Amino acid sequence: MAGTLRIGVIPTALTASTFFTQAYRKEYPRMHFKLFSLSAEIIFRKLDAFELDLGFTYLGDPRLQGLHILPLYRENYVLLARRSWEGARLSSMTWLDVAKLPLCLLTPNMHNRQLLDAVFRDAGASPNVVVETDSVLTLYAHVVGAGLFTILPHSLLSTIGTGQELIAMPLHPPSYRQIGLIAPYQKQPSQMRAAAWKIAKTLELQKQFDGLISRFD
Repeated sequence: MAGTLRIGVIPTALTASTFFTQAYRKEYPRMHFKLFSLSAEIIFRKLDAFELDLGFTYLGDPRLQGLHILPLYRENYVLLARRSWEGARLSSMTWLDVAKLPLCLLTPNMHNRQLLDAVFRDAGASPNVVVETDSVLTLYAHVVGAGLFTILPHSLLSTIGTGQELIAMPLHPPSYRQIGLIAPYQKQPSQMRAAAWKIAKTLELQKQFDGLISRFD
């Protein structure tokens, strides 16, 4: 089988997409992929317009009605900080305490940021956001280079070095969000789409991501 899959991915799920494309190419070496880092809103719009074949995004959204859905894993948010930070020896932090730190977060139009803002509101806190960006790489760079703090899904820890410079601290209470693969509903999906579903079911992403936090203790 050969062809091209066009996939829209929310920024915090880009790591998960690498496991998917690797497994797909192992099965079908002639496949080609076009990956686009997009907000959830744009992913839904492009799926409706048939400009994307698949999407990696948050589940639990009313716009998912009528789409084909495959749950993959749950995000677990952690605080990313430099190991030299004076609070690095704490075992965990509350959302109220984290709100007082100088934070670098995604921009308000991103679904991840909207979810974090909701968690802070539930905690009765207003986060001290000093840098906003639409790039996960920029979040990481500001922790390492500028001494700021950020909140990331634990799945992204597989792309952030060895943990020698950074720590990933659990947040209390934990906040989880389901990530899944979505596609326009088809009674008879294409061969490429059917293969995507079959391959995604074998990934065991939850097990892989849950084992990452200990590397940063």
